[in-house]
Amino acid sequence: MNRDEQPTLVPAVNGRAGYTFQDADSPQRLSERNGVVARVVVPFLGLILAALSCPAPVLGSAYSASGSIWQDFYAPIPPGTPSVSPTHATFQQQYQTGDINLLSRAEASRGNIDLFTLASINGMTNWSSGHVSSTSSAGILEPVYPLWQFLAGYGLPLAYVTFEYEVWVAGALYTTSAGPGAAGSEAGLQYSYRVGDSSGGGNWSQNSAGQVSQSGTWNNSIKSSFTVRKDSTFNLQLAATAGSGGSKTYVPGSKATVVASADFSHTMTWLGVTGIRAFDSVGNEVPLPADAVLPLIGQDSGFDYWYSADTPEQVPEPGAMVLLGSGLVVAGLLRKFGARRRDS
Repeated sequence: MNRDEQPTLVPAVNGRAGYTFQDADSPQRLSERNGVVARVVVPFLGLILAALSCPAPVLGSAYSASGSIWQDFYAPIPPGTPSVSPTHATFQQQYQTGDINLLSRAEASRGNIDLFTLASINGMTNWSSGHVSSTSSAGILEPVYPLWQFLAGYGLPLAYVTFEYEVWVAGALYTTSAGPGAAGSEAGLQYSYRVGDSSGGGNWSQNSAGQVSQSGTWNNSIKSSFTVRKDSTFNLQLAATAGSGGSKTYVPGSKATVVASADFSHTMTWLGVTGIRAFDSVGNEVPLPADAVLPLIGQDSGFDYWYSADTPEQVPEPGAMVLLGSGLVVAGLLRKFGARRRDS
């Protein structure tokens, strides 16, 4: 079994999180609560994803999706509402003013997880200090029943079956901070998977000071395996979170631009079973025909996990993002994301 990667646990935090973001020109961070700004020394990349955990699927559905957006500068934003059905779950919430853009989107369906977050302050001349943030989360969790009768015709003394499988994981992060009052931005992605007795996960985060942290597999396929006793079921879980945030400080004559995005769009994808091996009760391998197929039916979704879900899209690196201090950066991100959704 491939057990090099360990599952990622994301603690849940209720209510508003007091996020902090590092200034690119300072080894300290500006920490703000209730309008008070104080300098504090902080460890490397206190990731905002700690403020969100993957929601549990509703009863009778394999899929879940949720998210939130936050800003301190104007009237509070009402919470968004997810939509959940037996075939998919979605969440989308957006907030735009002349100097703030926030977007949270999450979707889970048939072996795919799709996340996107954007949090930006665009040339803000408001002197006040505050934060913007966006988080999203989605998951797939269901029992899976192998149709064991498909192997019964071979007349073999099967006791255990080992499945080899792949999951595609890819993403892109972007952060920048510029102008008087800009106090930094941060973005991050997390994923975890648990299939039968196999599990793993990964984290990727970066901030506008140039700090990057990464673990697990990214922009590639995860190859793993699990073993199931004949005539039994197993659980399959895929989960991911994304987060973006930025902040500005109290500065007379402020003109701050802070942008962060976390793009996990349609790129945590179940690629199906790539191999199968059978064993008898004492551990001897039992030869299977080369064309042996064992359907793996999700009991909530009806999806056959023997096969790959939709072909994953390659996520391009965010290009032409050198226009610091310009709303063109945000507009480009929104156009890029919208075009992908129309094409999918």
